Amino acid sequence: MSAIEVEKFATPVTVSPAPDRLRRGLRVIYPSSLEGRPVPPRRWIIPDLVPSGSVVMLSGDGGIGKSTLLLQMLACVALGRPFLGFHVDQMPAAGFFAEDDEDELHRRMAAILPSLGASFADLGDRLTYVPRVGLDNLMVRYDVRTGEPEETSFLADVMNHAIATNARLLVLDSLHDLYGGNENHRGQVRHFIGSLRQIALEIDGAVLLAAHPSAAGLSSGSGTSGSTAWNAAVRSRLYLKRPDTDEDEGPPDRSLRILQHPKSNYSADGGEWRLHLQDGAFVREDQGGSGMVGTIDRLNTEDAFLAALDRLDTQGRHVTDASNSPRYAPKVMAASPIKGKRFTKTELRRAMEALFQRGDIVIGTTTGPDRHPRNCIVRSARGAQ
Repeated sequence: MSAIEVEKFATPVTVSPAPDRLRRGLRVIYPSSLEGRPVPPRRWIIPDLVPSGSVVMLSGDGGIGKSTLLLQMLACVALGRPFLGFHVDQMPAAGFFAEDDEDELHRRMAAILPSLGASFADLGDRLTYVPRVGLDNLMVRYDVRTGEPEETSFLADVMNHAIATNARLLVLDSLHDLYGGNENHRGQVRHFIGSLRQIALEIDGAVLLAAHPSAAGLSSGSGTSGSTAWNAAVRSRLYLKRPDTDEDEGPPDRSLRILQHPKSNYSADGGEWRLHLQDGAFVREDQGGSGMVGTIDRLNTEDAFLAALDRLDTQGRHVTDASNSPRYAPKVMAASPIKGKRFTKTELRRAMEALFQRGDIVIGTTTGPDRHPRNCIVRSARGAQ
């Protein structure tokens, strides 16, 4: 390459497009104009879970408790109470429920409010919900032949209600009642989610859409529904499921659910929380149950763990907190009754974690059959008192 050619490529060139080449109606931004301007903070309805200005999907199999979780979220937002430990600012909220009638919604909300230390009156006018069982709930139809969309009057009704009530969170339950297209048609899926995002932008809030996972989504454990376009189109996706079965677990804990966060465009994804359905409301396992009954149950299980630990130590059967070990404490303890009662591995694992956190048990050492030292769980000086 000649010196002239090098000079040609090394010299910066500024190109200003001709004004008549810029299409009218486009919002064009020159990033250089942002120099010195403050960066706008990310805005959330529920920090790290539900971003403002977006559509969020909550998927889960039928009967798993999606509607209860959605109602609990609505109540927390309207009351300004933490949702499963996540901080929530108080703001109006609204929900449309195509699968539950007025009486069912009443019963569920009556069970949820005591867990939040609230009454119906505390909600004021900040929460509204609309039962839609047995009605035509399609928001957008798509022509079978041409695929052209037709927005229904119900879509306008939903938007107008959300705007009129100043709702910042709008819950829609559920997708198969609202979507009139082919769930595997990427173009129709993106158009439908785009219609919901317009609502989110209009209300300066978020739309949370409940959905049932497809057979493939259930079998794979991903919780996705139909085309991968659903996962691609939403900004955040939550998945409510039962825990995977464990042959060593003993009788299954029917109250246990797993809430996963497999997708988040604006925060770290991959989060997972163990929830328990207690008296009609969800409680995070790592935060314990609510009320006197939950406290007594936890203390009884922790007492049982310590009793089993003492018995095993006396027998010379030292246990560990390593879950892949045959000496894993919850697994060994769940195999036999403790004080005449059986406990599941899950219950004993929770008790073990609580005892470690309080310092009642610690990791010590013992001598194994091969005369080598190995780690084991022992009572601390505090726990031995």
